[in-house]
Amino acid sequence: AAFADDAPRTDPRAKTAKARLRDLATSEPGMGVADRNALERCANVLTSAPFFLCGRDVLRRAAAEKQRRIELDWRDRGLGLHTTRVHDSLPPMNHEKMRRLGWALVGVGVAAAAYHLAPRSKRALRTTLRRVDYTAIALASMAASDAYGDAVGACPSHRVRLPRTKVVTENVTIATAAKFPLLVSAAHCALSEAAFYRGARSGRRGRESEGSCDESNRLRVWREHVAYAAAAGFFFVAEEVWPDFPLLHAAWHVTGAAAMRTGTTCAFGEHVPASPG
Repeated sequence: AAFADDAPRTDPRAKTAKARLRDLATSEPGMGVADRNALERCANVLTSAPFFLCGRDVLRRAAAEKQRRIELDWRDRGLGLHTTRVHDSLPPMNHEKMRRLGWALVGVGVAAAAYHLAPRSKRALRTTLRRVDYTAIALASMAASDAYGDAVGACPSHRVRLPRTKVVTENVTIATAAKFPLLVSAAHCALSEAAFYRGARSGRRGRESEGSCDESNRLRVWREHVAYAAAAGFFFVAEEVWPDFPLLHAAWHVTGAAAMRTGTTCAFGEHVPASPG
């Protein structure tokens, strides 16, 4: 009887849609309504894979950018160790920020898969893993706004920053992400969207000289990104409003990963350098 009395408080399906959305807005995600059967669980685990692919793509770009900067340095020093494929026309990008974003996206995939593999009977475990999942998304959104903003010039590298202040700020933001993951995600997603739009409108100097991404292509990719991002937002909310409608969470995974993939193209360009080696 005691368990039955606690059911409305512990089972999110017993709550109203308004109550579930309020819990999300106040960063109390609970155990979630996903994975109600084997089909949905399998779909949700499988659709976590695109986040690994997005992370792999960014990591490859970061490795290639690091190699390009090394070879440019070799050439400038007259060491004769560079390849003939080093491009002067491409402005430098911060490969450390790109690498951080790549691993953050991999972390999102790991957290999502772990959450969806947890049995629904383990309510405390699922509640913890869902918070970990949301925190991973918040940390990835932080890394994304930093890397994308730097890529399009919204975070200029010549800005003077005090190292100690930067460390304190990052630690405070990380702590905030653990406590209020949805708020942090929303704020940094807005910054990323501004970077995507700026990248689509202006591009990165030198891309056009390679014929890899002209203005019409950049705008096309940005429009695709907006469509995917809007669809991801819709499915995110729809799952809480219609919890019995099948595969809404999997649709959120797919459209969210597609939004990240097209956003990466908006910020970094369509040209993907070959991996070193």
